[in-house]
Amino acid sequence: MKKVKVVLWIIFLGFIAIIFFSNKDYFLARKAFQINLLFTEPFQIQELPNAIYFLVFFLVGFLIAYFISLSERFKSKKTIKNLNAAATSQLEEISVLKKEVDSLKASAFNSKTASEGQNITGEA
Repeated sequence: MKKVKVVLWIIFLGFIAIIFFSNKDYFLARKAFQINLLFTEPFQIQELPNAIYFLVFFLVGFLIAYFISLSERFKSKKTIKNLNAAATSQLEEISVLKKEVDSLKASAFNSKTASEGQNITGEA
């Protein structure tokens, strides 16, 4: 399975490299980025290659998705912890019940052999 993952990552990175090198002129072209909020003067960032903008916006999107899923991950961990605790308590209860069944079987067997022993000796 590890070899398959490595091969898939190599293929994925190969596709990324093909896309980058076939569009190299576009990615290396420098553009200025300007934000106009209407109530302030426009904010302009110095000229940077388009590849930097792609990378920055990709990372910002990745971080937003990570932080949105963070609360759900905490809820899942809490649920797993509660379910593991419930499973452990139920396994302990099963163990206690099995011991109780074994002791009842043993006492039933002992009383049965005792009554047979009385019948063999002729005692009522």
